[in-house]
Amino acid sequence: MLSSMSLVWVVAFFAVGSSLTSFPEHRQVVNRGATVILTCSTDFKGPIRWTYSPPEEDDFEVHQGSQLSLSNFDEPGKYSCWGGDRLLDSVYVFLEDTPDSTTPELNCLAETYGCSIKCSWVDPNYTAVRLRNQRDNGKWVSQSPEGTFIVSHVTDSEEMVPLKVTLEAINDQKYLQINKTFYLRNIIHPSPPKVLWRKKGDVLEVDVNPADTWAKPTSYYPLEYQIEYKKTDNGETVKQLCCNGETADCWHKAKCQVHVRVSKFRVRSRDPLVHRDWESGEWTSWENVTY
Repeated sequence: MLSSMSLVWVVAFFAVGSSLTSFPEHRQVVNRGATVILTCSTDFKGPIRWTYSPPEEDDFEVHQGSQLSLSNFDEPGKYSCWGGDRLLDSVYVFLEDTPDSTTPELNCLAETYGCSIKCSWVDPNYTAVRLRNQRDNGKWVSQSPEGTFIVSHVTDSEEMVPLKVTLEAINDQKYLQINKTFYLRNIIHPSPPKVLWRKKGDVLEVDVNPADTWAKPTSYYPLEYQIEYKKTDNGETVKQLCCNGETADCWHKAKCQVHVRVSKFRVRSRDPLVHRDWESGEWTSWENVTY
């Protein structure tokens, strides 16, 4: 039985780069300095030996026996048990990492009340990252090259139980887990609405409709709109609601009217049934107006 890892491993065996780009099937996450006991899961009855592999290095023997006890643990890597030349079992042991103020935030947004949300997280210190919708027992989703995940969920108009997503990240030495809980209604960011505008004298009229990605029917998923414009005479920038009539009617037949000359304008939307600020909606591109 080994009493200290330092008596066996040599610094020269450590790899400089990272090689793990997927999650090992068998793994164990431990705290630095803990006592770790690894068990060889096998029916093999003969002598068993253990080997250890620092990333990108050759195995070398570290112990004899069906169990490997490591005290004051500080050497993450792949541990394998063998019966002669036959590989019986292996496990990759990671040191547990915990989120702190330097850990990038996991962000999740949705354009609409559909069946999927988009989450993003990027940290160059980790070489394999995945995400799952834990509330709905979803499958693990791999990360795109841009650092995003498309996560499916069960649509629930009442949404009594919040969504919970779990992110796992690893490199050759560490394992990190981040959990995030939220209600779908609180991460809705509508895409820019569709606009069609015309001039009637000095009056600007803008018809607005939800983006094609927005949930339907709009009678059940309404939107309200805000227009921002720049006055031609003094350059002042003004924001106003697109409709000031009966609320329900405005949600379904939205039209923006500006009764001054403007040089340009843009429009955005938000869900009126959820008390979100206007920043949740994405602006259209600026439209230039000439007279």
